[in-house]
Parts: sequence; structure tokens; C-alpha cells
Amino acid sequence: MSLVGRQIGRYRILEQLGQGGMSVVYKGLDTALDREVAVKVLHPHLANKVESRKRLEREAKAVARLHHPNILEVFDYAGESATEAFIVTEYIRGHTLRQFIADDSLQPPEVAAMVVHEISSALSHAHDSGILHRDLKPENVMVRQDGVLKLMDFGIAKILDRDEKMTLTGALVGSPAHMAPEIIEGEASGAEADVFSLGTMLYLFATGKLPFTAPNTTATLKKILDCVYDDPRQVVPTVSDELAEIIGTCLQRQPSARYPSAVKLRDALADYLASLGLTRPHEELKDFFLEPKGYRKALGPRITRSLLERAERFIAEKKPARALSALNQVLAHEPSNGRAVELLGQMKARKLREQRTRRLRRLALGLGLGFIVLMSVARGVDVATRAPDFALVTRIDPAQVLFASVKWPPAPAPPLTPEQPLEDDPPEPVKHPGETGNPTGQPRGEKIPPKPTAEPIDVAVVVRPFGYVKVDEGARSVDALSRHQLKLLPGRHRFTVTCDLACEPEGKAISVEVRPGEDVLLVAPLKPSLVSFQGYPADAVIRVGSEERTAAESATRPFRLVTPAGGSTELRHRFEFEVRAGGQVIDRGSRTADPGRPLIVVKGAP
Repeated sequence: MSLVGRQIGRYRILEQLGQGGMSVVYKGLDTALDREVAVKVLHPHLANKVESRKRLEREAKAVARLHHPNILEVFDYAGESATEAFIVTEYIRGHTLRQFIADDSLQPPEVAAMVVHEISSALSHAHDSGILHRDLKPENVMVRQDGVLKLMDFGIAKILDRDEKMTLTGALVGSPAHMAPEIIEGEASGAEADVFSLGTMLYLFATGKLPFTAPNTTATLKKILDCVYDDPRQVVPTVSDELAEIIGTCLQRQPSARYPSAVKLRDALADYLASLGLTRPHEELKDFFLEPKGYRKALGPRITRSLLERAERFIAEKKPARALSALNQVLAHEPSNGRAVELLGQMKARKLREQRTRRLRRLALGLGLGFIVLMSVARGVDVATRAPDFALVTRIDPAQVLFASVKWPPAPAPPLTPEQPLEDDPPEPVKHPGETGNPTGQPRGEKIPPKPTAEPIDVAVVVRPFGYVKVDEGARSVDALSRHQLKLLPGRHRFTVTCDLACEPEGKAISVEVRPGEDVLLVAPLKPSLVSFQGYPADAVIRVGSEERTAAESATRPFRLVTPAGGSTELRHRFEFEVRAGGQVIDRGSRTADPGRPLIVVKGAP
């Protein structure tokens, strides 16, 4: 029954604003202070329960401790003796983010990043106070008329420093499309669950679609548990590599692989936005929500200008992979940007010059060494014990070279592609001792150890889908991440990737050349899964991947699923199968198998 026109305590109910599973929200008037307020009233069937009233009181007291410009302020709540159970908050003139994106968009993706930065800032204040939200969604964020965002409805908040866990019996707490996997599975959840929900919102705002969608709630929850979603850069090309990485960290299946709290997410977004010159998201959003179209028109050139400056800086620092990433984003915003095309041309020309120079040096080296060998043979001199008649300036130690094969003419240089990073300049040439004297003091015939001149460089180690990383004989990383930022010496290193439960416990060491400006891509080796089939004719031929066997054979010799050579972003083995009997295809489909566990595919089962 509606309460419009009635008086609750000192609050006159003016109109209904909305309702949810727990309560109805009204616009009211505080007759004592003569101000507009919002009054949230529990449904009668909940108001009559002691636990529901305690939840309401707990919410009011918890949120009343929060004082942040982006959190809805709580004014009052009903006492135990009140007929209705209600909570009174500030009244916001505006609309929810859900209403906004239904009519408009938060494009370009940098606007989405600023919006989630503001929400993260509010949520970080709550996390610092020991309060979780647990129902983050666009409907629970208001956009005030002046463009200020207000996070509201901590109605199912959980107090971290208390042992009490008051939840509605049998109720699914939270919104399915934004719910973290651990909440779906009924496990203990912390701040990382809120971070996951923020990740779904960031994906939605940046791409215009949810990461996990299905025709019904059950299917949606399954997609979240599978943690499979489209790369946001494939959905909207203007999503940058950095923003995609932030989204990916939020949406990790395991809580330990996400940002540990909203504070870390806020800081990651702040760093990304600052790199584009967007250092005041609060003020930027006021301008955006005041006039979205005009703001977008002005923001585009600012972003491309910042990206071009970054690309030029990376080129100067000889970090071609990062330069190409920035230029690709420029061209996603402005496909005909002349400066970006010019810089790509310069990088390609430089690459070709360096390739030709290296070929000529190798050619000269080969001719020089061949000449030395021929002269030494002609004079009857042992080239292994006697120095050459002249000093040879080269990049390769002649003591390590016996023969050199020379090809002429040299092969043409391959064209440069955006996926092919530029190589850094090789080290400076080393002069070797000539005929007279031995400046090194090293006995002849022994190798001269190189001088350690290299400095550690910043290296991004990308792990699919995520995992712990061990480099050479060092210790394993503290966290299992999808992207590790390390400092390593240039050169070849041995990387070992492991993860908890789903991966091989020992991992597999792989040797990778570390170069400046290039990411290291590794694959977390999932445990193999064994798949057999039941319910089909014993002689039916089943095909999984490139393997075939009969249904009867699959019972004694199951199909073995392993991580593909190129890696996978999933934590489960996904495969397709086809069943043929009597020369006809009688069944086909796709399934997922948990690593390290057997799976039986039963005919007719979903």
C-alpha cells in the first residue's frame, strides 16, 4: 500500500520514487527542518521481522559514519517503537547512471574511466571504514544535476569488523549481472567482490554492453563462474591496452588476482587518466554531464594530443611496442590522423635502416674473417694461436668464430607491421687487440669475459589467464596476476608460471629473450582434463579437436585436453565435439572441463 500523503514521524510523504526487493523509496519533506529528503521504507513483510529492523538500523549507523562527497548522506532512521521501518537520506535531484546510459553513453572510454574513478573513490572511503557495499550497479549511482556522482543504497552492506552476518534467508543478495563469483558460490567475500562489480560497470560504461549476459539469471551466473567475456578492445576499438588491463584485473576469477580494494583500483585509474592529462576527474565529469556532446567534441583532440606526445616520447626512449600501442589508439579515435601516420612511417623507415645496417655489418664481418683465414692459411699461420695482422673492429669476438658463411646479395628486409616491435640498438662495437702487445693481459686463446654494462629495465610479464611468476632462480611472485611489472636485465631469462589448484604444480620453465619495450607473454599451464562419452552407440565415432575414437574407446582411453600452445584467457578447458554414426552426424556441441578433473559427456545432457 502506498504511503503517499501520509505522515511518518516528522516526515510527510510526497511521492514515490522507486522500489526494490527490500523497500520502497519516497520523496518526503522534513517538517522540522523544512527540507526535501528521501525516505526508504521497508516492505511490511520485512518490517515485521526483528532481523530486518536490525539490518535497517545497522545500515543507518554504518553509512552515517561515512562522510564523502560522493556518498549519499544519511540523516535519520526509525526507532524500534516506530510502526514503519524506514531510513532518511539526502534527496538528490537528478537521475541514476542506469537512466543516463539508457539515453546516452559514457563515451569515449576515458569518460567511463573517470566515472568509475569517482565511484571507486567513494567506495575506498567505505572500505577504509570497514564497510562493503555488495550491490554495486548503475541503478545505485545517482548523477546530481550539477554532475556530482552519489553512491547510494548500502542496504545490504556488510560490516567487516563484526562477526555478525545478517543476510536475508534464502535471498540472492546482489544483482546477478554484477555479482562476484565467490558470492554466487556462497563463499566468504571481501572488498575484492566490490572490485569485481566495479569491473563489470567499467566494462559496461566503456563498451556499452555487460561482460556477462544471458537470457536468464541462471545462465548469467554460469557465465560469471566461467569468467569468459569478450575482449573490450574488440567491442570498442578506442578502449586502450591500459584500460583493458585494468578491466581484466577487476574481472579475475580468483579474488586474490584482483585489486585488493577500491583504493588500488582508484589509484590505477588515476594513473591512467593522468597519463592523458585528465588529472581532475571530478571537474571533468561536471562539464561532461552538463553538455555531453560538446564535451566529447572537445575531449577527442585532447586525448589524441596526449597520445601523440606519449608515442613520441616512447620512440625517443626506444620503446617501440608502447609507441605502437599509443599510435594505434590515436588511429582508433582518428583513423586519418596525419601525425600518427607520419610517426608510423618514420618507425618503419628506421626499422628498415637498422635491418640493412645489421646485414651490411654481418657481411663485412664475414668478408673480413674470411680474408683473415685465407691470409693465415697462405702464410702457414695457426689462426687459433696468432693474432691477425691488423686490428678488426667488430661486434662479435673473433676468438669465438672459426668460420663465417657469406650470402650475396643479402635478402631484402621484411616490411614492418604494427605487431612487429622495433629492435633496440645493438651494443657499441668492441675493439680487439692487434698484432703488437696484449692490452687485456689475458692469456692468448682464452675468452675475454664481457664487462657488465647492462642496466635493469622495466618489463611487463603478461600471463594467460594469470599466475605466479618465477624468474631464473629467484623467488616466486607474491601474487598470481595477469600482468607482472618486473625489473630485469636485458637478455635471456628462464620464466616459470604456476597457479593455485587449476595449474600444474611445478609449472614449466621457458627461456625468453627480454628486450626493452617488449612484453613477455607466458601461458599458465592448466592441468589436463580427461573427457569420455556415454549414452552413444559403442561404435559411434567421436571427434574432439583433431583426435577421433569410438564411444567405447573413450571410456578406457579418454580424450586428453591440454592448454593450447598459444595460451588461453580461460581457467577451464573449452572444447567442441562431433559424434557420427552410420555415416551421419548424430550430435555435436561444446563443453567446458575443469582442469585436472575427469568429465563424462552424457548424450542428451545439457
